[in-house]
Amino acid sequence: MSAYTRRQMLYTSVATAVGAMTPMRLAAADSLVAPRAAAPNEGPIKTRMFWTWDHSTEWALNLPGAHTMGAANEYSRPSGAFLADYTDLLKWCAHHGVDAVVVWGLLRDSHGGLDAAKKVADVASSKGVRLLCGVGLNAYGGVYYEGDSPHSLEHHLASHPELIAIDQAGKKMSEPHSYVACPSRRENQEFAAESLEWLFKNLPLGGVQMETGDYTVCRCDLCQKRRKHPSSGFSWEDMALMYPIAAEAIHSVSPDAWIVCETYSHPEPYSGSKAAPEFGEGKPPWADECLQQFPKGKGIFVQWVCDDYVKPRQLKPWTKAGTVSSSDRHNIMRAHFGTYWAGHLRGELSADWIADMVERSITHGFDAVSIFGEVSPFDTGAELNYLALQDFGSTANPKADLEVFLRTVAAPLLGGEKYAHDYFRYARLLDDRRQIASALQEIYKRCAASPPDIARRWVWLANYLASFIYSTSST
Repeated sequence: MSAYTRRQMLYTSVATAVGAMTPMRLAAADSLVAPRAAAPNEGPIKTRMFWTWDHSTEWALNLPGAHTMGAANEYSRPSGAFLADYTDLLKWCAHHGVDAVVVWGLLRDSHGGLDAAKKVADVASSKGVRLLCGVGLNAYGGVYYEGDSPHSLEHHLASHPELIAIDQAGKKMSEPHSYVACPSRRENQEFAAESLEWLFKNLPLGGVQMETGDYTVCRCDLCQKRRKHPSSGFSWEDMALMYPIAAEAIHSVSPDAWIVCETYSHPEPYSGSKAAPEFGEGKPPWADECLQQFPKGKGIFVQWVCDDYVKPRQLKPWTKAGTVSSSDRHNIMRAHFGTYWAGHLRGELSADWIADMVERSITHGFDAVSIFGEVSPFDTGAELNYLALQDFGSTANPKADLEVFLRTVAAPLLGGEKYAHDYFRYARLLDDRRQIASALQEIYKRCAASPPDIARRWVWLANYLASFIYSTSST
């Protein structure tokens, strides 16, 4: 028996033991923060979502193997952790106004395949939270991300190499975990539709978040002739081609499913010098023409991204021209707060930036927002982010006012309104780390003088800040 196999057996046994204690662990977690009285979806923001990768979601604590970043990693946690992670996460969502959870990597042989996904779907259904499968139509594995399944995009393309996309150099895009399908080939369109029908016939899902792929596009003759406009790592015309096909297949099985259509873009018109904007930049002039071809209906969401247009970066202006219409579908704004993507930090306190995101989104016509939900709310930064997602744009805080959040939500958790303001001020000392050492002295005093739950949250901040000035030469 190899060392790797022994480790995997050990991880699985640990996960089984921890899984047996899950109800007790969840009950303790639920006691940390009581749900708000106001119904979140009755304010201007009607829908809230978490976005997750299975390999980076770490809600069942003290288990090995989580990746802190990545979009195509193997699943390294023990298989039992998958259900434990998402059981904890979905229970939190049910208590705190998060309507849906997107899971990329939902179907993998390494954490139980269809059987494990069914168990997660059953938990979601029992809690009234929609489980959305992350589905790459041309890339990112299709409906079955990794494993020996005929519904795996990689399996499909390996069996039919003539259907693989061609890169700029004329080579097939068939690296492991990076297989890309040519969207112009009818066989690939039919495979996507048939796979989605199979998915909804075999899993009680609440919907999908679908993408065409953002790291490359097919450059074969068929695609080059079909497209009228330039593309970067993604193509608006590929989205306009594939999303209606996928939506029709999904709704043929599940008419009430939510369908989130990723754009990789911000709605502000692009004004740069590139032939086609990159990920996170504004929409090109031909985007509106493509949007007209997107599916329509009450369960359809067009998803946009705003990292460069809101705090802390605010590199680009978000003007009135970046307003969206919700006459035919919903619009959902997302950001990468709390992860290592887009220049952020995993678990970082971002509630003040989320306030800016939500306030601007409401002003520009959005009725839905999404943030990453991979980090356990045991980390206070993540906890406050998730509570901010619940609060901003609700009836309790319809204007996404940070001061209202600090006074009504954060203050009871941190020892009072003054302490809540101090907490956020200290969290921003990463911008001037020379002040961290002196701030830690005050934080440690508050830890010692506070009740356990409040002290725990200040301890998290102290350790978080100290990690940025710690030096082995001082030990």
